[in-house]
Amino acid sequence: MHLKIWHKMIIGIAIPSFIVLIGGLLTYGYISNVQKRQGYVQIADDINNHVLEVRRNEKNFFHFKNARYLDNLHKAISVLDNSINNISLQAIEEIGKEDFSLMQESVRKYPDLVNKLYENYRQETKVTEKVRTEGRKLEGFVAGGEHAKELTTSFILHLRLTEKNYMLFRDRESFNKLNSGLLQIKNMTPFCYECTPYIDAIFDLFATYKKSDLLINEIQASGNRLEEVTGRIALKERERIDAFITKTKRLLLAALILLCTLGPLLVYKTATYIVAPIKRLARITKNIADGDTSLRAPIREHDETYYLATSFNMMLDRLQATYDSLEKSMELLNEKQAQLVESEKRASLGLLVSGVAHELNNPLNNISLIAERMAEEREDLSMEEVKGLNNILRQCERAKHIVDSLLDFARARKSTVMEKQDIVHIIKESVNLVDNQLRINNMDLALDIPDTPVFIKGNHSKLEQIFVSIFTNAIQAMKDNGKLTVSLMPDTENKN
Repeated sequence: MHLKIWHKMIIGIAIPSFIVLIGGLLTYGYISNVQKRQGYVQIADDINNHVLEVRRNEKNFFHFKNARYLDNLHKAISVLDNSINNISLQAIEEIGKEDFSLMQESVRKYPDLVNKLYENYRQETKVTEKVRTEGRKLEGFVAGGEHAKELTTSFILHLRLTEKNYMLFRDRESFNKLNSGLLQIKNMTPFCYECTPYIDAIFDLFATYKKSDLLINEIQASGNRLEEVTGRIALKERERIDAFITKTKRLLLAALILLCTLGPLLVYKTATYIVAPIKRLARITKNIADGDTSLRAPIREHDETYYLATSFNMMLDRLQATYDSLEKSMELLNEKQAQLVESEKRASLGLLVSGVAHELNNPLNNISLIAERMAEEREDLSMEEVKGLNNILRQCERAKHIVDSLLDFARARKSTVMEKQDIVHIIKESVNLVDNQLRINNMDLALDIPDTPVFIKGNHSKLEQIFVSIFTNAIQAMKDNGKLTVSLMPDTENKN
């Protein structure tokens, strides 16, 4: 992908903006859900308030047991029922069909249970009045004295007191005492038939109260169920709201962390992608300014710096071509200058060697002539003197040979022509030139060269100069009493 600089800048800005946008959209969605859930909580709270109102009227009805409080209770139940029926289907789906059905079922049973309890309360009034009437009759019967001796007035009065306590408190202790008194009457001998109506009335009272208690328990169970359901709905929705708020916090925190980490990273990367090629060009320019003209700007990015790098490299190529041309010209100039200097040196050296050789020839000729004349008169000389003259003649001959070599060397250096040369002969001449250095340094010479000529194409003077330089360097590198070995082997494979 070929991205321009402005493309990179847009990407570097767009990614953090996209993170913020996604975080904002998700946060908006969570807040909308929180608002919706808050509405469900409000519905649950309203229903719970209506349930509490029903329970308050329920307690008043249990206490006063009259039609007025029954009517108030029915009104509260009606308000609760209307509130439940006004809940939308979407809210029912969100709240939970099971809880909603349980709540509807409890409200539906509630009025019937209350009506049954009211009817039982009316029955309680009748039974209570009957118990009181039969109790007064029993008191009159006991006061007449026509009964068993165990059935005393104090016993009956105590029984009537227990009866009133039971009617008033309706507790287990009063029930047990009243029931125990009735059992005593039933176990008396002879049996008190006049006591039977009272006993039956009390048992009817027990049954009526028990039925009322069962209805009350059932009503309270329905009320508790309503409170439990509405409380559970409100709690569940509040928990969902808390979960949404927690998710929103985590989302905002994650978005903030991403923004704080990826944001600077993306800005850094974007800046790096933009600045990196410019820095490379600046670094290459500095190195080129320091003298390294072989460097080229790498073409990696295909943005605006691509054209800059391409133009820069073209400029460097042209500069390198100019530099190479100038360098070749300088090399050619130096070569010509070196050849000129070498020519002058060769001319000077040849002139010097020629002059020295001619100057040496005259005294050598004189010494040789004198030695030859004296050798002709050796009858007058001793053996030692004859031996010395012969040595002088040999050394003169050797010196003449060296002078001839110097003259040949001087004449050869004047030529630069590449010709067919006998390298065996050139090596021997070069060895003769350094022979004196070998003797001075007490060094031995070992020649391993063919007896037959070995021809090569070259310049006689340059080859001789090269060999003399090699032999001289070898002599200087070795210590005293060394050995200089010179070997030559013809190339049998390549005979050009």
